[in-house]
Amino acid sequence: MNNLKYQQAVEKAAQLAYSYESKYYACSQTVLAALMEAFGIAELNVLRAATTFAGGVARRGTACGSLAGGLIMIGYLCGREDLEMIEQYQRGMKYADQLCIKFEENYGTVICREIQNIKFGRSFDLLKVEEREKLHAVMQANPDGCQAVARDAARWTAEIMIEILQEGPPLARMLARHQG
Repeated sequence: MNNLKYQQAVEKAAQLAYSYESKYYACSQTVLAALMEAFGIAELNVLRAATTFAGGVARRGTACGSLAGGLIMIGYLCGREDLEMIEQYQRGMKYADQLCIKFEENYGTVICREIQNIKFGRSFDLLKVEEREKLHAVMQANPDGCQAVARDAARWTAEIMIEILQEGPPLARMLARHQG
């Protein structure tokens, strides 16, 4: 991908995440689905694995689900396949840290209920159906709500994905070092 295509993928991911979160209310999956579509990744098992991270992990308001969706994508792209792959583990954590720092710089936190307080002036108990419905109603009235967080998470993750893709797979780097 050239720079223009990368930038288009970043913007597509951001727009799709915003749209999907506005419609489906499952931040971990909406961010991940947007990234997958924007970058042409068809891996339904990864999308399925993100299901329970929505609403601050199992609707408990802890780690932001949009952040989790981005972290899952980062892990998919550069996570390890074997516990002994220490370099791969460190690489994945380096990129994960970059995404967490973006959240902290922009929202002051990575915690779902704290981000809700920032966006809506209160948090919602997402374990309760009536509270989820209230959140969804507030989101529809506030275009800068969770859908904007999903958009930001998708954009920041897409930018990190580009860095990962430009760096290349670690196996290729290791082979180049041994051959050179």
